[in-house]
Formats: sequence, C-alpha cells, structure tokens
Amino acid sequence: MLRFAVRLTSGICVAVTAFDMIGHPAVVTGASMTPTLEGSDARWWHRDMVWLTPRRSRLPNVGDIITFVSPREPEKIHIKRVKALEGDIVKPRHRDELMLVPKGCCWMESDNPENAYDSNVYGPVSIGLMKSRATHIIWPPSRWKHL
Repeated sequence: MLRFAVRLTSGICVAVTAFDMIGHPAVVTGASMTPTLEGSDARWWHRDMVWLTPRRSRLPNVGDIITFVSPREPEKIHIKRVKALEGDIVKPRHRDELMLVPKGCCWMESDNPENAYDSNVYGPVSIGLMKSRATHIIWPPSRWKHL
C-alpha cells in the first residue's frame, strides 16, 4: 500500500510540474474569438481545443492570444488577442477619444466584434492577470494549426 501511495504522489507531482512548465490543453468556450477559435457549440467535441503555454515572465506581443483572469469576474478566465501594449495609443470601439494603455497593462480584444466582452468594455488588462498563451489548435484535427 505504501508503494502505491508513493507512486501516486510521484505521478501527481510529475503531472503538476508538466502542466506548470510545458503547458496543457483547454477547450474554448464562447463565440468571442470566432472565426479564429470556435467555441460556441454546446458539444465540446465541436469546439476548438487549444494548447496553452504558461506565460512565465515573457511579456506578450501584439497578436498573441492570451488567457487571463477577467478583471470584472475573477472566477472566469477569458481568452482574447493582444491588440496593444503599454504605452500604445488605442481607440476604443464605442468612444471617440483615444486612450493611452497604462504601464503594466495590455489592450485585449475579441476577434468577433459582434460578441465582444473585452477591453472595450472593461478597459486595459493588467499583465499580472495573464495566465497563458494559446499556441496551437489541437482539436478537431481538421483545424490543427499554429496560432
């Protein structure tokens, strides 16, 4: 019994370390990133599954697809595209004035403007809220590609 407990504990430690260092798969939910990522179907096998690489300390680049803790609903994780970095000037979708992205923040936008709950609604996103970068679509096989 002790041998089983040691092996189980070792296996769990290896899995957690792999997820933290290498990454893990995640199913996309919602239509905000359509057409790049499909996540609106009720059946999970019809949604895209992406490979998420831990962000570590690397700053995101414009164009990266990033997961982050929602600034307004901390229990939710959002996936959006980086549109601007700190110091960049952006024009929010529903405002006339320009805005400077503050230090330590990024401007995140959905690829689908008709179904967008993004920086146009909640403003710039702190880099500290960012979790991982989507690097590949790994499911379904017909949509395999590098992001």
